Amino acid sequence: MPADDFAAIPPGRALRYRLLSHLPGRHGLHYATKLRRGRRNETRRAFEGALAGAAGGTCIDLGANLGEMTRRMSAVAGRVFAFEPDPWTAERLRENTAALGNVEVIEAAAGVSEGRVELFRSHGFEQNPAQRSLSSSVLASKRNLDRSAPITVRQVDFPRWLEDLDGEVAVLKIDIEGAEVALLERLFEAPALQRIAHIFVETHESRVPELARRTEALRRRAAGMTRPAVNMDWE
Repeated sequence: MPADDFAAIPPGRALRYRLLSHLPGRHGLHYATKLRRGRRNETRRAFEGALAGAAGGTCIDLGANLGEMTRRMSAVAGRVFAFEPDPWTAERLRENTAALGNVEVIEAAAGVSEGRVELFRSHGFEQNPAQRSLSSSVLASKRNLDRSAPITVRQVDFPRWLEDLDGEVAVLKIDIEGAEVALLERLFEAPALQRIAHIFVETHESRVPELARRTEALRRRAAGMTRPAVNMDWE
């Protein structure tokens, strides 16, 4: 659903969702997800504000998919690095950004180690790859995946890659289907973290419930940061 189509949650309902989000197990996750989605407009406004300050700078799109946000970044940034591990999707991403001289597509997963990893596609990928490519993940435990035929893809040690990148990063968007938890745990300890102005993260504890506690710990830590400004309500 587009961000503009999702109205803000009324204050009373938001309070109810916040209280119910502390329930154990799936019930708590259900209401935490509803609360996060209710903040979607606020998050997109924050993203647009961050981009407004990114003119001529560097933006990074982790989990670029077909390039919607990559193109949005490209309109203002001096350079954009777009990471996409799936070969089919990366090829479409290259096609969709071919006319943009400031975009570099990196066909790789963003992780915490260098090498080759298995990527699991969603059920029905072959019938509708454009839609189903949104759910691909390197985490076999994520729900809604076809585990019968993973493909092997390149993975980049992203914190180390970031250390080698010259200059500041205006905006980093992370939507990597569950792999964001391990990445953020490592990234929050990396010296290069201070070179990032804004981070926007989509979390996936509703699809990978075993990540819920670690995700909540990251949210608490992010809430105390001033640089970078970390928003973990991306949708």
